[in-house]
Amino acid sequence: MFLAPDNTVKQLFRALSPSWLAKLSLSYERTAIGTVLKRSLHEGPLRVQKALYPEGENICHTVIIHPPAGIAGGDTLDINVSLAKGAHVVLSTPSATKWYKSFKNPATQSIQFELGEDAKLDWLPQENLFFKGANSNLITKLNLPASASFIGWDALMLGRHASGEEWSSGHIHLLNEIRRDGKLIWIENGHIDAEDPYSKSLPQLGSWPVCATLLALGPQCSSHLVESLSEMMPWTDSIRAGVTFMPQGIVIVRAVSTDMEMARNWMIDIWTRLRPIVHGVSAQPLRLWAS
Repeated sequence: MFLAPDNTVKQLFRALSPSWLAKLSLSYERTAIGTVLKRSLHEGPLRVQKALYPEGENICHTVIIHPPAGIAGGDTLDINVSLAKGAHVVLSTPSATKWYKSFKNPATQSIQFELGEDAKLDWLPQENLFFKGANSNLITKLNLPASASFIGWDALMLGRHASGEEWSSGHIHLLNEIRRDGKLIWIENGHIDAEDPYSKSLPQLGSWPVCATLLALGPQCSSHLVESLSEMMPWTDSIRAGVTFMPQGIVIVRAVSTDMEMARNWMIDIWTRLRPIVHGVSAQPLRLWAS
């Protein structure tokens, strides 16, 4: 009898299984004892473990867990996060999000952040890893008042280069929206087609398999802050980056790289520089980054 390797078994099982709809709704409040996870509702394979406080009671750390460890065709992940006035939350994921080959049926991840007055959010997920043939929609929406602050990143790795797999087929649709007090101030709509020669041209991704974006918003975000970050923008054969300040008060940092670990470490360095300025608290590396 032939026994397939573990990863092959998982993929065969997922191919024969129906699509999953997973929902997660998290609500945080600032109380007399600090920031607390007031409500956690989940449906399907998406949930969080208990709230953690490695930085003290004022900052609530939560790790979002997707037990299947991968997203296949037709799967939908719907995440809603609400922070009440004065709450400070750090959200992360324990490992890379894997997007499997999905044939004609796309998979979708939709995230909605709603921040109250003076709220602070660090959105620090691990990278998205796209298998050959992945057909994916990534939607992120943020609504916050002028007094709130946000630092968040997203990193994409196209193909499993450690296994010698190039991302030669697949589609990725990216939609990012930012609203201030309900008014749209930023929208970014992108599409990456593995078979489109333009996607591999220099104005697009070129031959870089890794791309990353970090956004920061808040009362302390300014053109002077961007100038202070310019010295941290590398330009080598392994990683290239740039920083921009938008008139809407948004700091945008982008990078392309040949190596995901290098890009991740660079984003951590940027976050470490930004956090004391944007949120007014020191930056402490997450324990899961060392695992």
